[in-house]
Amino acid sequence: MLQTIKAEIDVNGKVRLLEPVRVERRTRALVTLLDEADEQTQERVDAQAQGNVAAALEFLRTHRLPEAARSSVEEIEAQIQENRNSWD
Repeated sequence: MLQTIKAEIDVNGKVRLLEPVRVERRTRALVTLLDEADEQTQERVDAQAQGNVAAALEFLRTHRLPEAARSSVEEIEAQIQENRNSWD
């Protein structure tokens, strides 16, 4: 089971977990280093990581796809139909 846990790493490489974690045996982990982000962006990332739908919707409202990247309803329906037909 994959689990994401917030942590900080100091300049000496020491890892400090920012939330409790329980493991029943020795467990391996992958560490992803994040660039420093402004506080508002970090709050959005944290809220999304916790499954906060409101934060995800706000992110989508403030980060709209360019018009050229959007598909029309007809194009979407055609793609769905094409995918359905490919199942046979």
